[in-house]
Amino acid sequence: MNFFGRDFIVTPDVLIPRLETEGLVRRARNILQSPITSHQLPVTIIDIGCGSGIIWASCADLADEVIFLDISPEALEVAEKNFRTHFGEKKAQFIVSDLLENYLPPENSLLLANLPYIKWWDWKNMSEDTHFEPELALFWGDETGFEMYERLFAQIAQIHHSFLGERKGVRCIIEFGFDQREIAEKIIKKYGWKYEFFADYAGLQRFCEIELTNY
Repeated sequence: MNFFGRDFIVTPDVLIPRLETEGLVRRARNILQSPITSHQLPVTIIDIGCGSGIIWASCADLADEVIFLDISPEALEVAEKNFRTHFGEKKAQFIVSDLLENYLPPENSLLLANLPYIKWWDWKNMSEDTHFEPELALFWGDETGFEMYERLFAQIAQIHHSFLGERKGVRCIIEFGFDQREIAEKIIKKYGWKYEFFADYAGLQRFCEIELTNY
């Protein structure tokens, strides 16, 4: 399939990225090309729950190193094939990890998370094309669908005071459901992080950039 101008492999082990997700890529590339970030190279970009890996593979030309994290070894194999097809020997790691459980973000890193945000019981409302994609990449949580992000934020908060507080320039960009902006803001505010929501092509605020540490 083609995504952001490049051809990639997708298999039944990974989610097929949607056009709207290009909004994350554009925002990430803007951050990586900003005067502040460019003066802090090397920059590490980290794809949490990477799946096919094509989102950060669409930004790898602007980073020193790319870290792909996924709980599925099969997904990581797809991510590595996609990455190596376009970037050969560029520095990268492919790590089996439940969110950030097995990896600690370094200074000047940019995290991306496009985690499952559809409630388990909402499967009956999904289009037929999703029947060929892994449930683990689509569904999580019974109440809001935002539960996986709550787990990620709890992990970040747990390591924040010991590690992230000593590291400069750590940011995170997330994608979530069209009806989850309110719950996302409520949870992010709880941690006291600076944040900014931004919209997809349809004008829906389905993305958020979060500053986890101060420059």
